This record gives sequence, C-alpha cells and structure tokens, in this order.
Amino acid sequence: MKVTNTQAGPRGLNAKTGPVLVEPGQTVDADLSDAELKVAKGTGWFGFEGGKAKAAPVDETAKAVHHGGGKFNVVKGDETLLSGLNKADADAFNAMSDEDKTAYVEASRQ
Repeated sequence: MKVTNTQAGPRGLNAKTGPVLVEPGQTVDADLSDAELKVAKGTGWFGFEGGKAKAAPVDETAKAVHHGGGKFNVVKGDETLLSGLNKADADAFNAMSDEDKTAYVEASRQ
C-alpha cells in the first residue's frame, strides 16, 4: 500500500517489516497490519492508495487507541470522541462496558 505523509514534519509507521520513517510529502510502499492501518488512518497524518480490495468492517465500539507521544484518543469507527488520555486512563476506558464508555465520554465533554 502506498502511504503519503501529509504533515509538515516526519511521521513513523510500524510496517510488518519494522519501523518506517516517512518524511513530509514522501510516499512509501508499506505493508501494514490491519491494526496498524487503522491507527495510521486515525492519526489523520497520512494519505493512502492501494491496499486490500475489500474494506475492513467498521468497528462501532468506542475504544481508546494510541495516538502518539504517550497519548491516547477515544474513537468510535472513524470518529474521534476524546483526545489526550494517558495510558492508565485509556486502559481503564477499554475495560468499561459500552454504557459506561458512553457516560464517560459525555461527562468528559462537559
């Protein structure tokens, strides 16, 4: 899959063969796992071309995913619900029931 860094600074990917540094505007051909592809898409840092013909099913469960720099975002599908959680809060969030996750997001937005 071709991946282009759309940001002003260098960004990294975790390809199946190991870490890949992508300079601003650079396009690389990287083989990404489904999990890494989802994380990379969630950052908004990259443009994607090619890849698998079949789209992965959309996960509609809210969960905290690593965003970079030790911070986590709460996402549901392609939507970012919260950002800037630390690892402890992200782990606690992921252990919650769906109802508790919804309440946590609502309370955090106030």
